[in-house]
Amino acid sequence: TPEVLHFFRMALDIPIAEGYGQTESTAVGTSTHLTDTSCGTVGSPAPFAEIKLIDVPGTNYRSNNNQGEICIRGPSIFKGYYADEEKTRQTIDEGGWLHTGDVGEWTSNGSLRIIDRTKHIFKLSQGEYIAPERLEDGYIRSRWIEQLFVDGISTEATVVAIVVPDEEYVRSNFSKANANISFEELCKDEKLKEIIFTDLKRLAKDYKYKHYETISNIYVHPEPFSQENGLITSTLKTRRTAVRQYFQDIIHSLYEIPDQIKKPMNVEQQSKL
Repeated sequence: TPEVLHFFRMALDIPIAEGYGQTESTAVGTSTHLTDTSCGTVGSPAPFAEIKLIDVPGTNYRSNNNQGEICIRGPSIFKGYYADEEKTRQTIDEGGWLHTGDVGEWTSNGSLRIIDRTKHIFKLSQGEYIAPERLEDGYIRSRWIEQLFVDGISTEATVVAIVVPDEEYVRSNFSKANANISFEELCKDEKLKEIIFTDLKRLAKDYKYKHYETISNIYVHPEPFSQENGLITSTLKTRRTAVRQYFQDIIHSLYEIPDQIKKPMNVEQQSKL
Protein backbone atom coordinates (compact mmCIF):
# COMPACT_ATOMS: atom_id res chain seq x y z
CA THR A 1 0.00 0.00 0.00
CA PRO A 2 1.11 3.62 -0.36
CA GLU A 3 1.23 3.90 3.44
CA VAL A 4 3.63 0.96 3.79
CA LEU A 5 5.87 2.19 0.98
CA HIS A 6 5.99 5.69 2.46
CA PHE A 7 6.84 4.24 5.90
CA PHE A 8 9.82 2.28 4.58
CA ARG A 9 11.12 5.24 2.64
CA MET A 10 10.96 7.43 5.72
CA ALA A 11 12.06 4.85 8.31
CA LEU A 12 15.00 3.45 6.33
CA ASP A 13 15.88 6.69 4.51
CA ILE A 14 16.62 4.83 1.28
CA PRO A 15 15.23 5.07 -2.25
CA ILE A 16 12.81 2.28 -3.11
CA ALA A 17 11.90 1.41 -6.68
CA GLU A 18 8.83 -0.52 -7.83
CA GLY A 19 9.06 -2.78 -10.84
CA TYR A 20 7.08 -5.23 -12.91
CA GLY A 21 7.98 -8.40 -14.74
CA GLN A 22 7.43 -12.15 -14.82
CA THR A 23 9.51 -15.29 -14.70
CA GLU A 24 8.81 -15.63 -18.42
CA SER A 25 10.39 -12.23 -19.03
CA THR A 26 13.35 -12.98 -16.74
CA ALA A 27 11.79 -10.52 -14.29
CA VAL A 28 12.34 -7.70 -16.79
CA GLY A 29 9.55 -5.30 -17.72
CA THR A 30 9.33 -1.91 -16.08
CA SER A 31 10.84 -0.02 -13.17
CA THR A 32 10.35 3.29 -11.45
CA HIS A 33 13.26 5.71 -11.18
CA LEU A 34 14.99 5.86 -7.81
CA THR A 35 14.08 9.54 -7.54
CA ASP A 36 10.38 8.80 -8.10
CA THR A 37 8.59 9.07 -4.75
CA SER A 38 5.09 8.42 -6.07
CA CYS A 39 3.12 5.25 -5.35
CA GLY A 40 0.84 2.94 -7.29
CA THR A 41 2.73 2.59 -10.56
CA VAL A 42 5.53 0.28 -11.72
CA GLY A 43 7.40 2.78 -13.83
CA SER A 44 8.36 2.91 -17.49
CA PRO A 45 9.69 0.16 -19.79
CA ALA A 46 13.23 -1.10 -19.28
CA PRO A 47 15.70 -0.04 -22.04
CA PHE A 48 15.67 -3.50 -23.62
CA ALA A 49 11.93 -4.18 -23.31
CA GLU A 50 9.03 -3.22 -25.55
CA ILE A 51 5.62 -3.01 -23.93
CA LYS A 52 2.20 -2.61 -25.47
CA LEU A 53 -1.38 -2.89 -24.26
CA ILE A 54 -3.95 -4.86 -26.26
CA ASP A 55 -7.73 -5.03 -26.05
CA VAL A 56 -9.21 -7.53 -23.59
CA PRO A 57 -12.17 -9.15 -25.41
CA GLY A 58 -15.55 -8.78 -23.73
CA THR A 59 -14.45 -5.98 -21.42
CA ASN A 60 -14.07 -2.22 -21.46
CA TYR A 61 -10.28 -2.50 -21.42
CA ARG A 62 -9.27 -0.99 -24.76
CA SER A 63 -5.84 0.03 -25.99
CA ASN A 64 -7.22 3.26 -27.44
CA ASN A 65 -8.11 4.19 -23.85
CA ASN A 66 -4.55 3.38 -22.74
CA GLN A 67 -5.78 0.21 -21.01
CA GLY A 68 -5.42 -3.45 -21.87
CA GLU A 69 -3.51 -6.68 -21.39
CA ILE A 70 0.21 -6.08 -20.95
CA CYS A 71 2.44 -7.63 -23.61
CA ILE A 72 6.25 -7.62 -23.42
CA ARG A 73 8.82 -8.23 -26.16
CA GLY A 74 12.60 -8.21 -26.09
CA PRO A 75 15.75 -10.32 -25.68
CA SER A 76 14.86 -11.24 -22.09
CA ILE A 77 11.69 -13.12 -23.07
CA PHE A 78 11.96 -16.87 -22.53
CA LYS A 79 11.90 -19.31 -25.46
CA GLY A 80 9.01 -21.40 -24.19
CA TYR A 81 7.75 -23.91 -21.65
CA TYR A 82 9.64 -27.19 -21.51
CA ALA A 83 7.82 -29.92 -23.45
CA ASP A 84 4.64 -27.83 -23.69
CA GLU A 85 4.36 -26.27 -27.14
CA GLU A 86 0.64 -25.56 -26.80
CA LYS A 87 1.06 -23.47 -23.66
CA THR A 88 4.02 -21.71 -25.28
CA ARG A 89 1.89 -20.74 -28.30
CA GLN A 90 -0.82 -19.45 -25.96
CA THR A 91 1.71 -17.28 -24.13
CA ILE A 92 3.98 -16.00 -26.92
CA ASP A 93 2.35 -14.90 -30.18
CA GLU A 94 3.82 -15.02 -33.68
CA GLY A 95 5.21 -11.53 -33.27
CA GLY A 96 7.25 -12.56 -30.24
CA TRP A 97 5.02 -10.77 -27.73
CA LEU A 98 4.67 -12.33 -24.29
CA HIS A 99 1.02 -12.12 -23.18
CA THR A 100 1.26 -11.63 -19.42
CA GLY A 101 -2.39 -11.99 -18.44
CA ASP A 102 -2.09 -8.78 -16.42
CA VAL A 103 -4.18 -5.74 -17.25
CA GLY A 104 -2.48 -2.36 -17.08
CA GLU A 105 -2.97 1.27 -17.97
CA TRP A 106 -0.62 4.06 -18.97
CA THR A 107 -0.68 7.09 -16.71
CA SER A 108 -0.29 10.66 -17.91
CA ASN A 109 3.46 10.63 -17.16
CA GLY A 110 4.13 7.42 -19.09
CA SER A 111 4.23 5.06 -16.14
CA LEU A 112 2.47 1.71 -16.11
CA ARG A 113 -0.14 0.86 -13.50
CA ILE A 114 -1.32 -2.73 -12.91
CA ILE A 115 -5.08 -2.81 -12.50
CA ASP A 116 -6.30 -6.37 -13.03
CA ARG A 117 -5.81 -9.94 -14.24
CA THR A 118 -7.56 -11.08 -17.42
CA LYS A 119 -8.44 -14.52 -16.07
CA HIS A 120 -10.15 -13.10 -12.97
CA ILE A 121 -12.68 -10.98 -14.86
CA PHE A 122 -16.22 -12.36 -14.74
CA LYS A 123 -19.58 -11.44 -16.21
CA LEU A 124 -22.84 -10.61 -14.41
CA SER A 125 -26.35 -11.43 -15.58
CA GLN A 126 -26.95 -8.03 -17.23
CA GLY A 127 -23.79 -8.41 -19.32
CA GLU A 128 -21.49 -6.16 -17.28
CA TYR A 129 -17.93 -7.36 -16.70
CA ILE A 130 -16.41 -7.21 -13.23
CA ALA A 131 -12.70 -6.76 -12.47
CA PRO A 132 -12.69 -8.00 -8.85
CA GLU A 133 -9.13 -7.07 -7.95
CA ARG A 134 -9.70 -3.46 -8.99
CA LEU A 135 -12.72 -3.32 -6.68
CA GLU A 136 -10.83 -5.00 -3.86
CA ASP A 137 -8.09 -2.37 -4.09
CA GLY A 138 -10.69 0.21 -3.12
CA TYR A 139 -12.74 -1.73 -0.60
CA ILE A 140 -9.68 -2.93 1.34
CA ARG A 141 -9.14 0.70 2.42
CA SER A 142 -11.74 0.13 5.14
CA ARG A 143 -10.09 0.23 8.55
CA TRP A 144 -12.42 -2.55 9.66
CA ILE A 145 -11.07 -5.02 7.11
CA GLU A 146 -7.91 -7.11 7.01
CA GLN A 147 -8.75 -9.23 3.96
CA LEU A 148 -11.47 -9.15 1.32
CA PHE A 149 -12.66 -11.31 -1.55
CA VAL A 150 -15.12 -9.86 -4.07
CA ASP A 151 -17.03 -12.34 -6.22
CA GLY A 152 -20.21 -12.83 -8.18
CA ILE A 153 -22.14 -15.37 -10.22
CA SER A 154 -23.36 -15.11 -13.79
CA THR A 155 -27.05 -15.38 -12.87
CA GLU A 156 -26.95 -12.33 -10.58
CA ALA A 157 -26.64 -8.60 -11.22
CA THR A 158 -24.47 -7.56 -8.26
CA VAL A 159 -21.29 -8.57 -6.46
CA VAL A 160 -20.88 -9.90 -2.93
CA ALA A 161 -17.86 -10.23 -0.65
CA ILE A 162 -16.18 -12.42 1.93
CA VAL A 163 -14.73 -10.13 4.59
CA VAL A 164 -12.10 -10.93 7.23
CA PRO A 165 -12.14 -8.10 9.79
CA ASP A 166 -9.06 -6.57 11.38
CA GLU A 167 -9.31 -8.12 14.86
CA GLU A 168 -7.21 -5.48 16.59
CA TYR A 169 -9.23 -2.62 15.10
CA VAL A 170 -12.55 -4.34 15.86
CA ARG A 171 -11.63 -4.95 19.50
CA SER A 172 -10.55 -1.32 19.87
CA ASN A 173 -13.52 0.31 18.15
CA PHE A 174 -16.56 -1.97 18.39
CA SER A 175 -18.46 -1.33 21.62
CA LYS A 176 -19.48 -4.97 22.11
CA ALA A 177 -15.91 -6.24 21.93
CA ASN A 178 -14.33 -7.38 25.19
CA ALA A 179 -11.86 -9.98 26.32
CA ASN A 180 -14.61 -12.44 27.21
CA ILE A 181 -15.97 -12.63 23.65
CA SER A 182 -14.12 -14.67 21.06
CA PHE A 183 -13.37 -13.12 17.70
CA GLU A 184 -15.48 -15.82 16.07
CA GLU A 185 -18.49 -14.71 18.11
CA LEU A 186 -17.84 -11.07 17.30
CA CYS A 187 -17.88 -11.88 13.59
CA LYS A 188 -21.39 -13.28 14.00
CA ASP A 189 -22.68 -10.00 15.43
CA GLU A 190 -25.15 -8.36 13.05
CA LYS A 191 -24.28 -4.85 14.22
CA LEU A 192 -20.62 -5.37 13.37
CA LYS A 193 -21.71 -6.66 10.00
CA GLU A 194 -23.80 -3.53 9.47
CA ILE A 195 -20.90 -1.26 10.37
CA ILE A 196 -18.54 -3.00 7.94
CA PHE A 197 -21.16 -3.06 5.19
CA THR A 198 -21.88 0.64 5.67
CA ASP A 199 -18.19 1.45 5.37
CA LEU A 200 -17.96 -0.55 2.14
CA LYS A 201 -20.90 1.42 0.74
CA ARG A 202 -19.08 4.62 1.65
CA LEU A 203 -15.97 3.49 -0.18
CA ALA A 204 -18.01 2.49 -3.23
CA LYS A 205 -19.34 6.04 -3.33
CA ASP A 206 -15.90 7.57 -2.75
CA TYR A 207 -14.37 5.56 -5.61
CA LYS A 208 -17.40 6.18 -7.83
CA TYR A 209 -18.07 2.49 -8.37
CA LYS A 210 -21.04 1.73 -10.58
CA HIS A 211 -24.17 0.24 -9.03
CA TYR A 212 -23.26 -3.27 -10.13
CA GLU A 213 -19.77 -2.85 -8.64
CA THR A 214 -21.22 -1.94 -5.25
CA ILE A 215 -21.21 -4.88 -2.84
CA SER A 216 -24.78 -5.99 -2.13
CA ASN A 217 -24.09 -8.40 0.75
CA ILE A 218 -21.19 -9.66 2.84
CA TYR A 219 -20.17 -12.64 4.93
CA VAL A 220 -17.93 -11.86 7.90
CA HIS A 221 -15.34 -14.60 8.33
CA PRO A 222 -13.13 -14.81 11.44
CA GLU A 223 -10.19 -16.81 10.05
CA PRO A 224 -7.65 -14.98 7.85
CA PHE A 225 -6.73 -16.39 4.45
CA SER A 226 -3.37 -18.10 4.88
CA GLN A 227 -0.94 -20.53 3.30
CA GLU A 228 -1.95 -23.06 5.95
CA ASN A 229 -5.59 -23.11 4.83
CA GLY A 230 -4.55 -22.92 1.18
CA LEU A 231 -6.25 -19.60 0.41
CA ILE A 232 -3.16 -17.50 -0.38
CA THR A 233 0.13 -18.18 -2.13
CA SER A 234 3.65 -17.94 -0.71
CA THR A 235 3.76 -14.40 -2.13
CA LEU A 236 0.53 -13.55 -0.27
CA LYS A 237 -1.65 -13.46 -3.38
CA THR A 238 -5.22 -14.71 -3.07
CA ARG A 239 -5.85 -18.13 -4.60
CA ARG A 240 -9.09 -17.01 -6.17
CA THR A 241 -10.19 -20.43 -7.40
CA ALA A 242 -9.52 -21.96 -3.99
CA VAL A 243 -11.34 -19.17 -2.13
CA ARG A 244 -14.31 -19.39 -4.48
CA GLN A 245 -14.55 -23.14 -3.96
CA TYR A 246 -14.07 -22.86 -0.18
CA PHE A 247 -16.89 -20.30 0.17
CA GLN A 248 -19.06 -21.56 -2.69
CA ASP A 249 -22.17 -22.29 -0.62
CA ILE A 250 -21.83 -19.06 1.36
CA ILE A 251 -21.44 -16.96 -1.80
CA HIS A 252 -24.64 -18.43 -3.22
CA SER A 253 -26.45 -17.89 0.09
CA LEU A 254 -25.57 -14.18 0.01
CA TYR A 255 -27.83 -13.86 -3.02
CA GLU A 256 -30.67 -15.86 -1.48
CA ILE A 257 -31.41 -13.20 1.17
CA PRO A 258 -31.01 -9.84 -0.60
CA ASP A 259 -32.56 -7.93 2.31
CA GLN A 260 -30.38 -9.61 4.92
CA ILE A 261 -28.48 -6.42 5.59
CA LYS A 262 -30.43 -3.46 6.86
CA LYS A 263 -30.33 0.02 5.41
CA PRO A 264 -26.81 1.44 5.86
CA MET A 265 -26.35 3.49 9.00
CA ASN A 266 -25.15 7.05 9.12
CA VAL A 267 -22.17 8.20 11.17
CA GLU A 268 -24.33 9.24 14.14
CA GLN A 269 -25.97 5.79 14.30
CA GLN A 270 -22.58 4.06 14.13
CA SER A 271 -21.25 6.09 17.06
CA LYS A 272 -24.02 4.72 19.28
CA LEU A 273 -22.98 1.10 18.74
